[in-house]
Amino acid sequence: MSNEIATTGHGSSLTINGMGEAFELAKAMASARMVPQCLQGSPGDCLMVIEQAMRWRMSPFAVAQATSVVKGKLCFEGKLVSAAIQSSGVLEGRLNYEFTGEGEERAVICSGTIRGEKKPRTVEVTLEAARTENVWWSKTPDQMLAYHSSRVWARRHAPEVMLGVYSPEEFDASAGHTSEDVIDVEEETGPREKAPEETKEQKAKRLAGQIVEKVQQCKTLDELNEVINGEGYKRRMTTIRRHLPSHADMVEDNVEVVRTRLQNADHQSDAMQEMPE
Repeated sequence: MSNEIATTGHGSSLTINGMGEAFELAKAMASARMVPQCLQGSPGDCLMVIEQAMRWRMSPFAVAQATSVVKGKLCFEGKLVSAAIQSSGVLEGRLNYEFTGEGEERAVICSGTIRGEKKPRTVEVTLEAARTENVWWSKTPDQMLAYHSSRVWARRHAPEVMLGVYSPEEFDASAGHTSEDVIDVEEETGPREKAPEETKEQKAKRLAGQIVEKVQQCKTLDELNEVINGEGYKRRMTTIRRHLPSHADMVEDNVEVVRTRLQNADHQSDAMQEMPE
């Protein structure tokens, strides 16, 4: 397995080799005064931002500028999430947005064609279902609908891009809804085609995404060890390694990133407990 966890490209000129360099960059980011306040003085949180930026092949500092913490979750602005989807490589072309209705009936159909497929996949999001108390929903509803629908499209049709990624609007309790309040849309142009059977590579990619999401949700080292020591993890990793070795490396990189973050959190907690009163 390569020790390189990031490469240059797609707007980032940084190359990070190994966890040591990643953590050094995290400490530098945490000491910067120009990063959001939620990241200042917190190398562990900065490391999470860096890991996400590397997955998106973006500049860690550019990603940090569009980051906030809401209810204990690291959240990313809608414009950043949309940019990540567009630059992820999963799309043939770009996402398209078709707006319908006016006022409370306003809605958008977001469509995109996954690379290698011929028929676009679509979701419809209504203003009534998506709107929160965020003031920008009143000022620029179409722009917010576009951001929201692109996020919903990716969660449904390209979840590997969105693993562990949230936007602040998703934690607006007053909205009373989740990103699942959407409608699938398909053009009725004839008999519905049978969905193509999942290839071995597609299955390996899906399994890798599921593992990474579970790993990133771990709150303690015990939870992480429970995930990676289970028979299900070993069996899935064998399948992933056989058909997509690069994705197996990506899973293991994520495990190490999360392990380091949790270890640092434990060390900080121990240090606080040992401080004299």
